[in-house]
Amino acid sequence: MVRVAIVLLYALTHLAGLEAQGERSDAVALIVHRSNPVDALSSSELRRIFMLETQTWPNGRKITVVLREKGQPERAEALRLICRIGEADYDRHVLFQTFRGSVARGPRSIRTAAAMLRFVFNAPGAIGHVRSSELDGSTKVLRIDGWLPSDPRYPLRSRPPAEEREVW
Repeated sequence: MVRVAIVLLYALTHLAGLEAQGERSDAVALIVHRSNPVDALSSSELRRIFMLETQTWPNGRKITVVLREKGQPERAEALRLICRIGEADYDRHVLFQTFRGSVARGPRSIRTAAAMLRFVFNAPGAIGHVRSSELDGSTKVLRIDGWLPSDPRYPLRSRPPAEEREVW
């Protein structure tokens, strides 16, 4: 009986740890207005959009890139996963693009996930990001490389640092 209780306690503790780990590896969901004709992007197409190299949707509408405010962990994570660079390098890139005249202005900055969802809901050309757990159904979620954020193969899923992962 004691052994059964110990095994059950271990199993529950282990499952709770996996659940917490799943929260830390929440996917970055890319959202657009429901009327946007795009349902899916490749990682490279997405990167070109966020690097301000692609500036219009297939229907000709101007793309408005929306990021969380500077200094927020969600912004840094999105830039790392989407553009594969840090905030400082991204800011330099945007400044350079603006200086060259390639773009009139850089991405919009939004303070909260709720504000991001509201902005994208109201702006047909916008593309933004929220954690998959923050999705509310008001916007369209894009497939990236054919996968939705709920799929374990989705490429924009942060991973906990190696020292936080359990090793068996």
